[in-house]
Amino acid sequence: MIFYSKKNKKKRNPNHKQKELFVSYANLPDTEKTKDRKAVLVACRLFNELYLYYWFNTSSIHCTERLSYVYDITHELIRILPKTNEHLQLIRYFEDHYGVDRWSEVLQINRDVKMSLPQKQVLIIKKLCKQHGIDVTTLNNDLDELIKKSDYISKQHKKRIQRSIKDRISHHLTDYLTYQEIVEFLNEQHKRSPSSKNFTSLFSIGNTYENRSIWTIRIGKPSARRNILMDCGIHAREFISPATCLYIIDKLIDEVNNRKPSILSIFNIYIIPLLNPDGYEYAQTERRMWRKNRSPNSYYYGSNPNCMGVDLNRNFGYHWMENGASPNPCSETYAGPKPDSELETQSLQKFIKQSSQRWDAYLTFHSYGQYWIYPWGFALHMPDDYIELKRKAQIGSEALKRVNGTSYKIGSAANLLYESAGGSDDWAKGVGQIKYVYTVELRPSDDMNDAHAHFAFMLPSTFIEPVGQETYVGVKEFLRSLITSRRQKSSPKNSKEN
Repeated sequence: MIFYSKKNKKKRNPNHKQKELFVSYANLPDTEKTKDRKAVLVACRLFNELYLYYWFNTSSIHCTERLSYVYDITHELIRILPKTNEHLQLIRYFEDHYGVDRWSEVLQINRDVKMSLPQKQVLIIKKLCKQHGIDVTTLNNDLDELIKKSDYISKQHKKRIQRSIKDRISHHLTDYLTYQEIVEFLNEQHKRSPSSKNFTSLFSIGNTYENRSIWTIRIGKPSARRNILMDCGIHAREFISPATCLYIIDKLIDEVNNRKPSILSIFNIYIIPLLNPDGYEYAQTERRMWRKNRSPNSYYYGSNPNCMGVDLNRNFGYHWMENGASPNPCSETYAGPKPDSELETQSLQKFIKQSSQRWDAYLTFHSYGQYWIYPWGFALHMPDDYIELKRKAQIGSEALKRVNGTSYKIGSAANLLYESAGGSDDWAKGVGQIKYVYTVELRPSDDMNDAHAHFAFMLPSTFIEPVGQETYVGVKEFLRSLITSRRQKSSPKNSKEN
């Protein structure tokens, strides 16, 4: 390896000072000769990324009040169309080295990719794209205005609801709540169920770095022997995700109180409405587009706020750091200093592994894109039971579509979106041994022709009810299909005629 040194500096062309600060991989030993090559490559990559990041990215987003956000430097939203594998690599390079925030989950050839970046970097990115033959379109030259538009729509909706609805719980289903409001909502729902029959229980599965509890609610008859786990809000900025979990909780409690024949006689449903409360609160009060948790990093140099936190959905220790994650603490997809390093990750893993329950299914809700996806994310190959996974996803997504006409795409994460390791879904299936595992990417669609695609992570609160309605119906139909499958497997086979 060749590192920058004063001795080398005197001999080199002064016009190439920026290149001199990079690490050369040319003299690294072959993989067969050393087991440390991968670690060395990661270290070299981290050195380069940290330098480039601090060279180009010093911007941040601040909050003046709850859900009222401003950039200290204007950000733009651009769309680029990769046409080759080289173009895909260049997009990853932008993410790692220029602090570009890729909004699109899909990273494939001939699929539009949306990215936000500080306005001062737009010319650099456009120049590099032009050099490589990539088309670039500016979708929004001031993202703060889009955030304010979403905020305004949400506030107007809230005023209308306050005038027409007095019931506090119903009101809670029409707005993006704070962490404390979510805790209050869960307590209200727990009290709303028949306490004498033990239909619900409310408990914490662990605490975060900032000492917030990760609350979980169980809903179902005590006699139910099968168990479902759902979580929401692993990524802080995806506000529609926790709101959807709260909607599902409310409707399940309604079923308990109305004494309707229900899936709750078969399943105990455990719901974690907010897996990343620290990040969520930070997104609510400081930086609307924050994605990670809020744990401090040893590489938190200077005052760059982007270098805090870990992407929890890259931190799970199943094929960790193999694909789609970054060793750079300042990256949106930073996978953490080691597998399973984060308290939130550990809490979910411990709950899955140490619970006495046998888990029938695990669903994790994200946004955005309108996808119902199954493992694997770390590689393109499919799990052995992928046909069954796909069939069940089709049942749920078709039921969801019948409510509001919302279409979801179905497939494995790596094939439908892109390869990314360290996700909770891959871990739940690969280590947790849960058969039916899905990531559900909620509205809006990432199709540019969709009327609401431009809102992306900033979907106004007017969408909470329709998204909740359709998702609840889709999930219920999916769960009913699991009941049917179990009955079919347990029924005696028809005898053959002689």
